[in-house]
This record gives sequence, structure tokens and C-alpha cells, in this order.
Amino acid sequence: MNLAFNDVELAVIHVAATVAGLRPAAYAARAALAVAKEEISPAPVEYKDLLRTLSDARTAANRIGTNLNQIAKVLNSEGEETTERLEAVLVRVEAAIAKLDDATVRVMMERP
Repeated sequence: MNLAFNDVELAVIHVAATVAGLRPAAYAARAALAVAKEEISPAPVEYKDLLRTLSDARTAANRIGTNLNQIAKVLNSEGEETTERLEAVLVRVEAAIAKLDDATVRVMMERP
């Protein structure tokens, strides 16, 4: 297989490969294979910051859920909080994560 790039495209590949610690051909092969295997989904440049924001928000929400689980364990062992109240909070966190997931997928599926 032969790939053809103009000078600007080739320069971009060289920079990205260098950052990744790969040779340009290996970088291009890994990127193409990852897309073909649907391990990554290419997104328009306009969405890069938005996707990063959504991803960061999703990570934060997951951490909140983890922290709430830890708090629930402590509170339940001391008997100072009801399981129902803590579960209600966890349900809200899970719903927020689901919304973030849905929003991220919608953004990735849209093309400007």
C-alpha cells in the first residue's frame, strides 16, 4: 500500500509521529488501523475542544460517583446516612454520565 501526502500533510504526519515516538509510516499505519477497527473515531477539528470538554466532564462525573460510593461505605458503616438517600444521589450521577455519553456520541456522529 502506498500513501500519498502533499508537503503540508507530510509535515503534519512527521510532527505527529515524532510526538508519538514513531516513524511516520508506523504512525500512519497505526492511525489508519485504529480508525478501521473503530477503536477511535475521527472527529472534525471544530469538535476537538468540545469533545475534550465532554470527556473531561464525563471523567469528573465518574470520579464523583466513585467518591460517593466511598462516602456511602463509610456512612453506612457508622449508620449516619440512609442507603436510599445515597442511592438517589448515585442515580443522579449515573443519569448525568449517561447524558454526557449521549452528547458525546451525538457530537461524534454529526459532521459540520
